[in-house]
Amino acid sequence: MRRKVTLSEVAESAGVSVQTVSNVVNNKPVVSEETRQLVLAHLNECGYRGNAVARSLKTNKSRLIGLVVPSMTNSMYAEVAETIVHEAERRGYTVMMAVTMRDAKTELELANTIVDHNVAGVLMSSSDPEAQASKMVLNVGVPYVELLNRTGEAGCDVFEADNCRGARDAVEYLISLGHRRIAHISGLPNSTGSRRREGYEKALVEAGLSIDADLVVSGEYTRQGGRRACETLLDSGQVFTAVFCASDLMAYGAMEALASRALAVPGDVSVVGFDDMSMSSLPGINLSTVSFNPVKTGQRAIEQLIRRIELPTGVQGDAVHEIAACTLVTRATTAAVNQKSDETT
Repeated sequence: MRRKVTLSEVAESAGVSVQTVSNVVNNKPVVSEETRQLVLAHLNECGYRGNAVARSLKTNKSRLIGLVVPSMTNSMYAEVAETIVHEAERRGYTVMMAVTMRDAKTELELANTIVDHNVAGVLMSSSDPEAQASKMVLNVGVPYVELLNRTGEAGCDVFEADNCRGARDAVEYLISLGHRRIAHISGLPNSTGSRRREGYEKALVEAGLSIDADLVVSGEYTRQGGRRACETLLDSGQVFTAVFCASDLMAYGAMEALASRALAVPGDVSVVGFDDMSMSSLPGINLSTVSFNPVKTGQRAIEQLIRRIELPTGVQGDAVHEIAACTLVTRATTAAVNQKSDETT
């Protein structure tokens, strides 16, 4: 059995006092960042493992945070989760992560399981328009922050992108290129999908264009979902020269569907996505898309959650709602309307 490393041994190795090591282990703010990093390095080198359960019982405070996300196949959520885990660990917390696969029942079940583990707080990117899991977490009084997708439940902090404005900018850009028949592959009817559709419709109305319900097809936030939705549009016989997709993954699928029908992007149909995933700038994809900084949004969300967790007992503070600005990134999948394609697509 491996012998347990003591704080004294770590202190000797790092050349600091036992109290300094204790302050770092217990995440007290009295230590300089330089000393903190030195001690953390020696804690790791010596193989020290504190008893988090014992500390939790002693202080009556959990150091466990629950993170609930809809997907890990979407690299955006993977990057956000990595940032959250890193920031939490830096602050002395451990993250328990659950993936819902965008299923409302699973989301509620996983949220219940996480709460049952006596977590200090919960970060959630909810996919449920009914907000069942969000209501449950708020009802039990666990500090709670919504990330990227918001449910509209009162009293919780929210960190999201400016989905409506971003979508509006994308469609206005397509209109500036001469496109008038612009299709939309929309996402789930949660806040993100609804706000992106709202932006699409606002851009059309403000340009004096009608909203054609036949040009809007909903789909899952996946490449396969985007492909199926685009195939539905093509099979409908509707004429369109551009398509705005509610996510980059959906845009990838839409481009596959267009290619399978021998339609060129952007020669026949221009395509715009949303999220600016890392793959979207690759030469083989080069997707025009709406960009924001989900990693920064995730960092701000975990910072706020920990701030709320560490508020004195009985103090709540006002809910924070931060909306990250979006930027349109134009690449090779958009071009001025092709008059011939306008007649035949």
